[in-house]
Amino acid sequence: MTSVATPVNTKGSDWRKALIAISVSAFAVGLAVGAVMPLIAMSMELRGESADSIGYVVAAAPLALVLTGPFINPMVRVFGLLGSMVLGTLVVVATMIAMPFWYGVEEWVALRFIAGVGIASLWILSETWVNALATTENRGRIIAGFMFVMTLGFGLGPLLVSAIGPAEFMTFFVAAAVIAVSIIPLVLARNVAPDLGVPQKWSFIRAFRVAPLVMATAVLAGVTDSAQISFIPVYGVRMGYDADMALYMLVAIIGGTVISQLPIGLYSHRIDRNKLLVVCLVACFVLGGVVPFVLDDPILIWPVLVLWGGTAFALYSIAIILLGDRFPPAELAGANAAFVCVFEMGSIAGPIAVGHAMELMGPNGMPMVLVVSCVPLLALAMWRRVLRPRFLRAIETNENP
Repeated sequence: MTSVATPVNTKGSDWRKALIAISVSAFAVGLAVGAVMPLIAMSMELRGESADSIGYVVAAAPLALVLTGPFINPMVRVFGLLGSMVLGTLVVVATMIAMPFWYGVEEWVALRFIAGVGIASLWILSETWVNALATTENRGRIIAGFMFVMTLGFGLGPLLVSAIGPAEFMTFFVAAAVIAVSIIPLVLARNVAPDLGVPQKWSFIRAFRVAPLVMATAVLAGVTDSAQISFIPVYGVRMGYDADMALYMLVAIIGGTVISQLPIGLYSHRIDRNKLLVVCLVACFVLGGVVPFVLDDPILIWPVLVLWGGTAFALYSIAIILLGDRFPPAELAGANAAFVCVFEMGSIAGPIAVGHAMELMGPNGMPMVLVVSCVPLLALAMWRRVLRPRFLRAIETNENP
């Protein structure tokens, strides 16, 4: 039987200090992804690189996250939770500063891979920390607030790219400076970093056995999130929009991710979280299919993009809440590492699949890949939430006539 997560004992001003520190770290991760991923995609697009090459560069960081996941627990044992997060921040900053001076597809693949190692420690451990602070009753509100701050970073990232210009490398330096400043609250919170106990063994198998639908949702969220952030601007340009308008399409997607955290925070503790997950999944499927048909409508395209981005990212937020419900603090780092790793497996597959689909079938290959990706999870959700309970009840009825 799965243990129910219990919060780490952090109270009063210490609790607030800890929450501020991890929120700033979340903002830094959001800005790193929100600015750099579209900047890379648009910079390479304007330099005439193929969609395939863009996809491989974008996928390098998620690949590093997948490979880093199994080493998160040993890293925490050696450097502590806080030390690991600071080291991760420094790695991300260094690679972002290096990118403008070392341009090329192979070179950027290498730098994005190194950056992914740093992002892994920041991402996994900040989510572990916030889940350890929360209780079952307030986890929805706490996680939604945390994700709101992270998605705010996502949203400001494309605006930063648009303001400075996708052909300019100054965006890398500005984003690196913001992320470097995020070390300050982490250091100030060094006395309130949680003691998670002895980290339990990292295991994909246990994570999937305890929470299969949650882990499968992480895969789809990775496919959708990485493809939307990386390829919506490219999709817009190839469908006839100019570069600025294409970036505004990304802002609409990310605006939806920010807005979606508000209803999650309000209702995730009032209604069945599993049902909320299924509702968002169906909405993501339908909205992705609608996008090509409203692209030329100057009114409908914006709310559709906002809702599509919101429902897609809501899958990730709700899954993280469910993860915290299922695992105790000593298992959270390992479970969160497994969750982020499978999310990043989706993030690797998403850009590569979308890049190839756009080359083979044209721009609309992008939304088509994301819609088709929803189908396996819809089938799994239908099985676990509807068909399996009926099947088990039928067996029980036959055994006990």
